[in-house]
Amino acid sequence: MDIGKGMNFSKLRNKLTGFFTGIRGFWISIGAIFLILLILFFVFIFPLSNQYAKTCKDLDDLTIPLENYALKVKNIYNGKWITSKKLETDLYEKELEKCKTFLKEKDNRLESVFFVEDSEKGLVKIEDEALWKNEYVKRVSELLTKLEANNIVFGEGALPFHDWGSDIPTWDTILPVQKKFWILEALTNIASNNAGITRFEKITFRESSFIYDPSFAQYYTVIPLTIKVELQADRIKFLLHEILKSDIPFVIEGINILSTDKTFNSNSLMENANILANDTDNRFPNPIIDVTLEVHVIDCKT
Repeated sequence: MDIGKGMNFSKLRNKLTGFFTGIRGFWISIGAIFLILLILFFVFIFPLSNQYAKTCKDLDDLTIPLENYALKVKNIYNGKWITSKKLETDLYEKELEKCKTFLKEKDNRLESVFFVEDSEKGLVKIEDEALWKNEYVKRVSELLTKLEANNIVFGEGALPFHDWGSDIPTWDTILPVQKKFWILEALTNIASNNAGITRFEKITFRESSFIYDPSFAQYYTVIPLTIKVELQADRIKFLLHEILKSDIPFVIEGINILSTDKTFNSNSLMENANILANDTDNRFPNPIIDVTLEVHVIDCKT
C-alpha cells in the first residue's frame, strides 16, 4: 500500500512538473514574441507614426487657408460682386474714352496746318511748301503787330519764330515748325488778352522735359519750353488759368517768381523812384515780377 501511494505521488509530481514546465515555456514564448513586436514597433512603426503625424499636420496647415479662401471667395466673388465689377469696368472705359476724346480734340489743333480762303472752295488746306512759307511769314507779322498794339515789349529773338531766309522748306521741316507756331500763337493771344504780361523776355524750346516719362512715348510725346516774362504781380493767377484752359494742351512743370524794382501804371513802366515821385493817380502801384514758367505741350500719337 505504501509503495502504491509513493508511485501515485511521484506520478502526480511528474505531471505537475511537466505542466509548469509547459506554462513557463509558454510565457517565455509570449515574452519573446512581445519583445520582437516591441522591437518592430520602435524600429519600423514608431518612425512611420511620426511621419504620419507630420503629414496630417501639414495637411491641416494646408486645409485651413484653403477653407478660409473658399469662404472668402464665396463671400466676395458672388453674382452681386461680378455685376458690380462689370459696372465699374464699364464706367472706367467710358471715362477713359472721354479722356482720349479730350486729348484728341486738343491734339487736333496742334496737328493742323494753315488753311487759306479760296474763292471757289472756301477754306482749303495749304499743300504747297512755298505758299505755306508765305502764310507763315504773314501770320508771324500779324502776331508781332498784335503784341505791339497791346504794348507788350519783346526783344529781338524773344519769340523763336523760324526764319528760312530765301529757302523753301520741305514738309519734314514744316511740320515741327507748324506745331511750334501754334504754341507761340496761343501764348501771344494769352498775352494780348489782358493777362498782365508787360514784356516777353525769352521763349525757348528745350530738348527735354523735367517730368515727362519716356515709357509713355507710344501714347504721346511732349514739346518742352521755357517762358520768361515780366508780369503784373496781381495777374499771375489769371495768366496760369489762361495757359491751362488754352486749346493747346499745356502742362506746367514748374514756376519761378522773382521781384523787380519796376511797377506798372496804365501809361508806362517806370522805376520805383520815378513812380513814387510823380504818380498821383495810383497811390498803390502794381509791382512787376519776373516769372519763369517751365512747361511742356502734350503731342499725342494720333
